[in-house]
Amino acid sequence: MTAVTTDVPTNPWSRTKVVAAPLVLAAASLAAWEISVRLLAVPSYVLPAPSQIAAEIYVDRKIIFSQLGVTLFEILSGYFLSCVVGFCLSILIVYSTAFRRGVLPLVVASQTIPVIAIAPLLVIWFGYNSIPRIIITALVAFFPLTISFVTGLQTIEPAFINFFRSLKANEIQIFTKLRFPAALPNIFGGLKVATTLAVIGATIGEWVGASAGLGYLMAQDTAQLNTTRVFASLVVLGTFGMGFFAIVGLIERWSMPWVYGQSRLSRWVRDDTR
Repeated sequence: MTAVTTDVPTNPWSRTKVVAAPLVLAAASLAAWEISVRLLAVPSYVLPAPSQIAAEIYVDRKIIFSQLGVTLFEILSGYFLSCVVGFCLSILIVYSTAFRRGVLPLVVASQTIPVIAIAPLLVIWFGYNSIPRIIITALVAFFPLTISFVTGLQTIEPAFINFFRSLKANEIQIFTKLRFPAALPNIFGGLKVATTLAVIGATIGEWVGASAGLGYLMAQDTAQLNTTRVFASLVVLGTFGMGFFAIVGLIERWSMPWVYGQSRLSRWVRDDTR
């Protein structure tokens, strides 16, 4: 079993700098953007200022967030589906040589087909409902999940497996007590990558064929040169994507105290259950 190290600052001042640095960079970039647009008198339909985007989010908040609810359902459903399919495939690939030789090349080959080419077919087969978008989201997200699951389950050294077998452990016990815990760093790496891909997949699906969702709203606004609301939708969607990534990261830290140490979250959960 290979050791996993993390670059987590322990000093409070170091943690503050880690958080403050991207915030300062983002604030400086937004200020430069705002000033440049104002000085150069760039039309809003070409590039709106950050202040105009923020105002658009507030003014059209009912439209934007109602469409966001549709997109969130597709993202979470597709993400869950990709996790289930990827995990099941990874177990079969790891434990069955015949399945690995027959299916793994097909899994890799499936990623060479552009999803945007498959999307119209899914709309024809399933109609203008959420099913095609959920499938597209799952197709985009499941490949890194499957590869990370397989990699994690195969990283365990044979000596550890032989040691468990010498203790009369069966394959289920080896999986639950050895393979799966050792694979968690790789699994969570894939889960975090899949959060961003799920957002992209759902948006692509709505652009190709949908009657609701932020992707559909952006497509309509692009045709009408309503660039400000396009940026507003992108900001809202990007904020959710970052939040989704952060939530999976928190679950990762809580699930692997042997990697990240006794985090505040794990201590709080333990103390709260006493």
